[in-house]
Amino acid sequence: MSDATSVSLGGETLKATAAKFTMAAIGFLGTIVFARVLGPTGFGGYYLLFSLVKIADRAVNGWGTAVKKRFSEAETTPGELVGSQALFTLVWMAIVCATTILASDRLVAYTGLPEAPVLFIVLLFAVTLFEPLDLMVQARGRVGASMWTDTLRSLLTFPLQLGLILLGFGAAGMAYGLAAATFLTVPILWYYVRVRPVSPGRETVASLWSYARFSIPNSLLSQAYDRFDIILLGYLLAPAAAGHYEVALKLTVPATFVTMAAASGLMARVSHRHSKGDDLGTDVSNTLAFTSVVAIPMFFGAVAMPKQLVVTFFGPDYAAAAPLLVGLALYHVAKTQAGVLTSVIDGIDRPDVNTRISAVTLALNIALGVALTLVYGAIGVVVATVVAETLRYVLSAAVVKRRLSSVVLLPRTLAEQVAAGAVMFAVIVPVERAVAVDQWYHLLAIVVLGAVVYAVTLAAISRKLRITIKGVLHSSRLDL
Repeated sequence: MSDATSVSLGGETLKATAAKFTMAAIGFLGTIVFARVLGPTGFGGYYLLFSLVKIADRAVNGWGTAVKKRFSEAETTPGELVGSQALFTLVWMAIVCATTILASDRLVAYTGLPEAPVLFIVLLFAVTLFEPLDLMVQARGRVGASMWTDTLRSLLTFPLQLGLILLGFGAAGMAYGLAAATFLTVPILWYYVRVRPVSPGRETVASLWSYARFSIPNSLLSQAYDRFDIILLGYLLAPAAAGHYEVALKLTVPATFVTMAAASGLMARVSHRHSKGDDLGTDVSNTLAFTSVVAIPMFFGAVAMPKQLVVTFFGPDYAAAAPLLVGLALYHVAKTQAGVLTSVIDGIDRPDVNTRISAVTLALNIALGVALTLVYGAIGVVVATVVAETLRYVLSAAVVKRRLSSVVLLPRTLAEQVAAGAVMFAVIVPVERAVAVDQWYHLLAIVVLGAVVYAVTLAAISRKLRITIKGVLHSSRLDL
């Protein structure tokens, strides 16, 4: 059986990042089409329903994270782990189904979808099958396979949803389309797991629970932290403020793709090596060196032309999102670093530490967010989020450095990326001021220019980057 250390972390991260960008492109196209076809009510109702599904599946996701941790260790019982996941999912689904039946009227009223209870159960069942298997594939270090399977799911989802909507299913077609695409891709994930489930013993359940009692609340806290800003803006200000925030967030989300891909593989790799007592410093330091490679130039680009980015993509009605874009781009720089450290802490079997850090940062984000939003408006909640995420980074960095003294928290490559970003900024600002950016292709040309300047500058000044690229390409060719 392969494990997380038998594959190239760099190669898998490259494959996974490419998959993430492909999914983002598909998702962006789908957002435009379905928002126009369904209108605000149907489109919004579906995403309200899906948000509830993502909250309801946190228990299964948290247990799946515990299974991923144990699955990735050197000494493990894969059959019992898979069996425990199957039993947990069935029990949780039974509880949720009963609750859904009792709360069906409220669910319909909240989403505006008459079929909401059925759609909720179908979607939840699909997600709770897919996500735990996906985590097991990651536990074997196959992050590229995991992400590209998810990309295939996105490719299948779009035509299935569109077809069902055109057949007259409306917003329900989006739910059924996603569920169908998810069920169709589950066998691919199972191909990479291929472990016969057996009834878990008491020792296995106890080992999983020792981790899951923290990974489940961690999953819930993370979801609450990620969506708090939108909820607060909608409550304290107006839906328009929440819309401005969401627009700025969507423009900065690609900054996290490298981190999401790398952290998924790093957690399993750290877990396996930690269970054998191996040194972890090199893997962690290398990941920290490159996890912000997209976030840093995106921040400089946001500072250089925030209004042009927002207005060209979404129209003049969203011009107020420009300052939010800068703040959220800075937030993602901190998040890309903190996200890696969070995965490392999970990997060294200390999810309890992440629980405490998440609780502290969420509490700070709530208190500071409410106060600053009341005084300064929407930008206040963004400032609070930047402060909270910076605190998460500081606390996580302190824990990692104390337990893994060989880790370099601020590698030289990180400074080289900042320097390359500054060069890019110096080039595109005068170009942007000289050219009237009133068409999408004007903006695209400046973005491409900035990307080329950043990439060429970074490659020129960073020897480590050149060596890493050669190594990743070599390992990727070997995996083909």
